[in-house]
Amino acid sequence: MLQERLKGIKIGGTIIIFDRDFGKLVFRDVRGYGNLLDDAEWLLERTPQKSWGFMIRPIIHEKQYGLWIGEYMPNNKITREEILFGGGSSTISELLLEYEESRVGEREIDRKIDIETLRRTLPESNIIQDFKYFVCPEERFYNRCPRLEEIYKAIKERCGSAKRLHYSQVAVIISGIDKCYDVIICPLLASPNALERILIFDKILRSRKIGRMKIADRNIIEVS
Repeated sequence: MLQERLKGIKIGGTIIIFDRDFGKLVFRDVRGYGNLLDDAEWLLERTPQKSWGFMIRPIIHEKQYGLWIGEYMPNNKITREEILFGGGSSTISELLLEYEESRVGEREIDRKIDIETLRRTLPESNIIQDFKYFVCPEERFYNRCPRLEEIYKAIKERCGSAKRLHYSQVAVIISGIDKCYDVIICPLLASPNALERILIFDKILRSRKIGRMKIADRNIIEVS
C-alpha cells in the first residue's frame, strides 16, 4: 500500500468520488480508520455507486500538499492507487482542505473540481486520464456538451437560407459526430431512432437558448 511508504502522512477528511454512473459525489468530513485504503473501501460500501470510478483525497506529507487517488470497481475494492505531490495536485489539495474548514463553499468546489479540470491539471495521473463515464452526465450533456454548436453549425450550413431540411439529413449530421473520448455512450447517439435523436438535440438547443429544431411535417425539420 502506498501510504506505508510515507511516514507521518496527514489525511484530509474530504473525499470526492467520480463514478461512471452517478457522476460526482462529495463527502466533506470522512472520519474512518485513518487509513487511505480502508477508509476508501469503507465509504464505497456506504454509497449508492455500484460501478467503476475513482476518488481523490487531500494529503500532507512533510509540509507538501498532495492527493491520494484510488480507482475502484463494482466490488467496492480499490484496484489502483496513486499519490501525487506538487503542481496541480497541491492546488487541488489545498482547496479541498479549505472546503473542509468551511473557508470555501460547495459551489466553489463544484465549479473548480470536475473531470475536465482534473484531466488538465493532473496529466500525470493514469487513473484520471483513463476514466470514462458510462453515459454522459446529464448536467454536462445539457450545459456543456462540446459537440452541440459544431452540430448546429453543420446543420445550418447544410440547409442554407431555406432553413428547412429533411429529417434524415439532420439525423446523418448528428450521427456523424465524434463521440467524446471520455464517454462510452453519448445520449445523442444512444437511440436507434433518428427522430428521437433530433428531438433530444432540439431539447439541448432550447435549454441553452441557441436555436431550435421544429418538426414542420412528417419529414421536414425547420431550423431556427
